[in-house]
Amino acid sequence: MARKVNYEEKISVLEAKIEKKQSEIKILKAKAVELKAQKTKIDYQDLIDYMQANKLTAEEVLACIKD
Repeated sequence: MARKVNYEEKISVLEAKIEKKQSEIKILKAKAVELKAQKTKIDYQDLIDYMQANKLTAEEVLACIKD
């Protein structure tokens, strides 16, 4: 005799796994946003340091970039 499959239980287990993975993805996305913000901050500070070391103004830098 064939064994009866409990589809409701299997569906419930899969939905729980999906929910867990979605939660993990949300956390990873938040970490990625945070890391991008930190990188931007460091890049900006590097630019400011370079400008100060070379006595450049923002207008001078922009003029170089636009040309």
